[in-house]
Amino acid sequence: MRDILNELEKIREKDAKYKQILGSMCTPPHKIAIEAYKMFIETNLGDYELFKGTKELEEKAIEWIANLLHAPPTYAGLLTSGGTESNIVAMWIFKLLSNKNEIVLPKQAHFSFLKASSILNLKLKVIDCKYYMKANEVKKKISSKTACVVTIAGNTNFGYIDEIEEIADICYDENIFVHVDAAFGGFVIPFISNKVFDFRAKISSICVDGHKMGMACIPCGFLILREKEWLEEIKVRSKCTHTKFQASLLGTRPGASAASAYAVMHFLGYEGYKKIVEECMNKTAYLTKLLDEKKIEYVKPVLNIVAIKLKNVERVAEELKKKGWYVGIDEENEIIRVVLMPHVEKDMINKFVNDLEEVIK
Repeated sequence: MRDILNELEKIREKDAKYKQILGSMCTPPHKIAIEAYKMFIETNLGDYELFKGTKELEEKAIEWIANLLHAPPTYAGLLTSGGTESNIVAMWIFKLLSNKNEIVLPKQAHFSFLKASSILNLKLKVIDCKYYMKANEVKKKISSKTACVVTIAGNTNFGYIDEIEEIADICYDENIFVHVDAAFGGFVIPFISNKVFDFRAKISSICVDGHKMGMACIPCGFLILREKEWLEEIKVRSKCTHTKFQASLLGTRPGASAASAYAVMHFLGYEGYKKIVEECMNKTAYLTKLLDEKKIEYVKPVLNIVAIKLKNVERVAEELKKKGWYVGIDEENEIIRVVLMPHVEKDMINKFVNDLEEVIK
């Protein structure tokens, strides 16, 4: 066994360390999340009749998220593997409910909707918006064939928020479902902004990732639906398990993720998350201050994401990698992305900006 563990240690050394990672929306889990995960590592929420305690933790974690997002009493929730699964399941449900297959979404939408399109035979009508999607753009694009409009609360490259409340009003009048992809922003926006992006608007569903700013262990996502009865659309008989029915995309689901999420959410609470998010926003302001001093252009941030405007972004990213930095990259918009996650410290920011200035000279 020691030989195998030694081999694994050597292989693990090939992975990037978080002290080098500036472009990821993930971060090391909170210590209590790790401990909880280890306690429930063999549990399976795909057969929750065998793991009733773990199922209880899933329900309590979902309830915490639902309360954060002002869900109505009629809500239903699923613990998922993350935003990709959540987005696919939401599209699956709304296609079945509407009997339509057209989805309207902004060009900044996550690549998971391309997967959803392929799997579910959906037609994607993409709105070519600049930083975020506006309600008047949606109004022009929807039709009698539209099943759902996808909106984003904290898009990947800019951290911007679509005009969700206004879009939801338009879609409500047209009997069109509205899904909010808040995989990143869901654990940021409630703690620093009064922006209405959740069930206070007339949205149908929302996804949030616990393994991003929620600081739970990977994999951990949540999908919250306005109406519990909508889950019936995807319920299937599961004859090979002790649990008679499943209403999820995955069969076997890690119960450890539910324990991890429950532990960290109840340990930190609202005020704990608020403090973490405010610290990340302070670091965001610190980065932009240094960029201003170096006269390096960027897109004004609204969340803890800074899109730095550059030429030859692929070359810049490659040169930064040689110096030990891993950043996000968007060739179309000619930006590199820096995400000021909890693991990013000021000394990292100082060194990065100095290295960036050297690379772009």
